[in-house]
Amino acid sequence: MNKILKMLAYGIGGLMLLIGSFVTYSALTGTPMHEMKAVGGMFPEEVEADVAPLDVDGAPLPEPEVERESDRRSPRQVYETASTPLGAFALSDPFSAEELRTLERRLQTKLDALALRSRELDERERQIEADRRHIDDLYADFISLKTSLIEQEAENDAASAEVARDARIVDEKRAATYREMAKLFEDTKAVDAARLLTSVYGPEEAALILTQLDDDRVRELIASIHEQLGDEGVNYVRALQKLKGGR
Repeated sequence: MNKILKMLAYGIGGLMLLIGSFVTYSALTGTPMHEMKAVGGMFPEEVEADVAPLDVDGAPLPEPEVERESDRRSPRQVYETASTPLGAFALSDPFSAEELRTLERRLQTKLDALALRSRELDERERQIEADRRHIDDLYADFISLKTSLIEQEAENDAASAEVARDARIVDEKRAATYREMAKLFEDTKAVDAARLLTSVYGPEEAALILTQLDDDRVRELIASIHEQLGDEGVNYVRALQKLKGGR
């Protein structure tokens, strides 16, 4: 058993010595291992991947010539960056100092315009709020005035109804008076009745009395009035026709 182990150890040692000699020869002569005779097949050729360098975002880095042309730094900035210990790791400034000042002025102008716009909007909101309160006050005054007018109209309607009722009572009393007066002219002779009627009453009041009599009696009295007064009797006829027409 020990003999077999010794032979195996001797074989492995010889193989390592042989491989080591080839590696040493390759290192001293600069011959790649895959090109050496006898053992070249044991070492495959290394294939170098042609991969372009990438930046931190995974995008391909530009060519040095393109990067130099796009570098907008002044010679002084390049010198200051290269003179510092960490200059090799500093990122290039995409804007110059003058451009930064211009951007700052533009930004400040925009901020001032926004602040002015905000103040104008605040003032407009306050004005709108004041107008809304004024409209609310006007609406409240309108409701109060409307309520007052409704109440006044109700009072006027009540007063009108009362006046109409009083006028109706007066008319009824007057009609009753004329009915009583008309009785004086019902049985009296037409000539005497016409003379009494025209001597006491004018055409309008006489017409009110005549309307309380029947049509036959009215025709008799009108005829007598016309005989006694002639053309003046026409006024009594017109007053009677007007009164009847109004009814």
